[in-house]
Amino acid sequence: MSSHSSAHQSAGEARAARTRLRLRQRLMIAVTLLLALVLGAAAWLAIHNARDAIAEEMQASVTLAADLVENSIRSDGEALAAARRLAGIGHLRHLCLSLVARDNRSAPPCEPVANASAPRWFAALTRPATLPERRLAVAPDYAVRILADPDDEITEAWQDTRGLLALLIVFYLATIAVVYRLFGRALVPVRRIDAALARIEHGDYAIRLPRFALPEFDGIAAQFNHMAATLDAAQKENRRLREHSLRIQEDERHRIARELHDELGQSLTAIRADAAGILARGDKLPAGVAESAEVISQVAGRIYDQTRLMMRRLRPPGLDELGLDAALEDHIANRQRSHPGVALSYNGDEQLAGIATPIAIHIFRLIQEALTNALRHGAPTRIDIDLALSGHTVHVDIRDDGHGFDVNGYRPGLGLSGMAERIDLLGGHLHIDSRCGHGTHIHAEIPRSHS
Repeated sequence: MSSHSSAHQSAGEARAARTRLRLRQRLMIAVTLLLALVLGAAAWLAIHNARDAIAEEMQASVTLAADLVENSIRSDGEALAAARRLAGIGHLRHLCLSLVARDNRSAPPCEPVANASAPRWFAALTRPATLPERRLAVAPDYAVRILADPDDEITEAWQDTRGLLALLIVFYLATIAVVYRLFGRALVPVRRIDAALARIEHGDYAIRLPRFALPEFDGIAAQFNHMAATLDAAQKENRRLREHSLRIQEDERHRIARELHDELGQSLTAIRADAAGILARGDKLPAGVAESAEVISQVAGRIYDQTRLMMRRLRPPGLDELGLDAALEDHIANRQRSHPGVALSYNGDEQLAGIATPIAIHIFRLIQEALTNALRHGAPTRIDIDLALSGHTVHVDIRDDGHGFDVNGYRPGLGLSGMAERIDLLGGHLHIDSRCGHGTHIHAEIPRSHS
């Protein structure tokens, strides 16, 4: 049975499922964060090593340059002139030479290298916090200033490090792509198990899972197949018992209706005939006998009418001889006579006469129960019943403009449960759509033949 309430519930569950992260997404988030952490640590280690190497190179360059400059000045007779020539050189690799006043401690830094190619962020991360510096006195008022210039070394470090960083990024992206694909392939059994469980939820117990390569999933599949086979066998047995129970009910109703017609009907007819015979004697009857005979005839007539009504309820007249369409027309006509304030409309199909009696009786009971529920609880002013045969499927539509009810909060009683059970046994589908104040629509699709 598929109802409006189950559709609402399924839609709500689907929305809730979309708000939760799937297993593949959770795993990918965890792997991505872990790889990002590893990538960040590797990048930090590479930059840290580059910064230490630059600092060591700067210190060694300043120390070596200071020794060379000091020896050069001492070997020259004119120390100040030699210092001026050296200062004229200006910028060397890793160094910057200048002639400054001995008491000047705020000399400007070296001019930046014009062809430095390292990005700013890398230069900022690898540049030493303090640059090594030496001052060599060459005169009472002057000194040669040797200041480390890390720009060239930073450029070299960037050229060495960028390949490693690019490799790390490529490795990061490639690992994510490979892991994503591997997770997708590894979780295929999970999706198949999930789809199989969904089919089990909708009553398809014939579904089976294949063998899986992973032993864990293969064990789950084996247990699932065993469960599905057990449920399938239980469902078939339950269906067989329900069919047998309904068949017994219908056979018993048919037998009771026949016995009422044959036994009680004939007895009531005989009673009425005897009463009529007594009344035919007229004046020859003792006092009071005629009145008693008239009362007996009237009571027998009322009992006979009630018996005919009971027989109609137990077994629709004409169903076995004339078919479903004629039986429904007769039933709805009787309902119209008993409920003149409700407009009953029936639109049938003559081809319905060819439907087998076991299926026809279930369709008749469905419409009978739907009419009873609508007239008893809905207080409608109009009820429309449409029956159509399309291919091998019988379409049943019953609409009323009564009170209606909330299908989400309504607990179905025996009437609706009985309708659903009959349609399920026939392999059909039942859909009930109703809202408070907007009437009720019952739609059923029933196979013409049922094995």
